[in-house]
Amino acid sequence: MSESIKVRVGVGAYIIRKTVSGAYQLLLFTHPDCPEYPVQVPAGGVDAGETTEQALLREIWEESGLTELRLIRKLGVSENCWIHPRKQISQRHYFLLEAPANTPNEWQQTVQGEGIDAGMVFSYFWHDCDRALALFPDAGGAFLYPEFIPELFSPKLLESTL
Repeated sequence: MSESIKVRVGVGAYIIRKTVSGAYQLLLFTHPDCPEYPVQVPAGGVDAGETTEQALLREIWEESGLTELRLIRKLGVSENCWIHPRKQISQRHYFLLEAPANTPNEWQQTVQGEGIDAGMVFSYFWHDCDRALALFPDAGGAFLYPEFIPELFSPKLLESTL
């Protein structure tokens, strides 16, 4: 008898902004109250009746407070299979968005909504992609590569990784 595996659908946001010099930065956050958590990009679940795009904008607002974003493109879908504490597949749809250049350099946001992270505080900052950055796949690392987001990677950085 085969066991049914639950599929949990979610969204993730790579949010970039252009600096005065023309380079792009990536929005990341940490958990000040939980330093053991990895650096991440905004992400979350898709509620019943929502499209992935609706969930994306809701999750970004709940987690960061940002609303004035331009959707650039969908990057793809990442799937991870988890066995503990229960068998499930996490299917996350990732998108690339651009924030206005005047978005603050750093801020803290108390997570809104009714999810398990409601009330948590996230500390946001912009990462200059002039150096390599590794994120766990389910924390936003799945599409953090030049072939998916060439805007983030300078030619000099690409040459040093070849």
